[in-house]
Amino acid sequence: MRPDFQTIPLPRGRSSASRSGHKARISFLCFLLVAVAGCGDDAPDPDAADRVAPPVADFELVPSPEPAPEFPDARLGIALPEEGERFSEGETVEVSLTLSGFEVGAATPEGEERGLARAGDGQHVHLILNNERYRAIYDVDEPVRLTDLPPGDHLLRAFPGTDWHESVKTPGAFALRTFHVGEGEREPPVQPDEPLLTYSRPVGEYVGADADSILVDFYLSGVRLSPEGYRVRLSIEGMGEALITTWTPHVLVGLPEGEHTVTLELLDPDGASVPGEFNRTERTITVSPSGGG
Repeated sequence: MRPDFQTIPLPRGRSSASRSGHKARISFLCFLLVAVAGCGDDAPDPDAADRVAPPVADFELVPSPEPAPEFPDARLGIALPEEGERFSEGETVEVSLTLSGFEVGAATPEGEERGLARAGDGQHVHLILNNERYRAIYDVDEPVRLTDLPPGDHLLRAFPGTDWHESVKTPGAFALRTFHVGEGEREPPVQPDEPLLTYSRPVGEYVGADADSILVDFYLSGVRLSPEGYRVRLSIEGMGEALITTWTPHVLVGLPEGEHTVTLELLDPDGASVPGEFNRTERTITVSPSGGG
């Protein structure tokens, strides 16, 4: 069976000293290979070291070991604003959600066994304006008010999330709505059937045990993932990248303390970036020791 991620991780739990020794051994091996390759030549090939030293990702990305929870009756909609509705500059935009088959504020069963960061207030809805970080909504009966919106077209996306922030992928549980602020021609930022990647996790700060396993999750619409087809590339600045080929939650382990820039990007079957301003999203997260501020 082919793995649904492509990376070259270090084993889980390896210390920074072990990683240094690991890299030193790789460097020494590369030196020997270059020396042997150059024995029959008058001059060494200056690019040989690059060819025999594959990149090493200092993290592991693995599919979640626990099956995704099922909410077959979950249905989410956006009642307001109406599709294509136009608002004046400076006007407050009210967002009204409809939800059935899913209880916000409840604890998701079997959450304790996952070892992931959890929301203290339970299940919620992820509401995303344009490509901002999502807002966690715990009361769908109370409208969400958006203020100080710049002129132009705007996109709303929403889906339910478990108390460990995993998106509910039931058909009918994802809602999308476009609206316009100010004058000018309306040009929707996305078309309903085109490939769309919606970044969900990771976000924010991970402290202590929450940093041991970090959820990587996103929402897909208009496209399917496969090893030879569309894929999602996860990149962590300075630490490497991995390819995700199934639409399932994954777990990221091995991140050292500090800030990390995480990027999720939708790729087509040829490995090229899929057009669209929302199909590549960057977030900065922080990994802190227990009790860190």
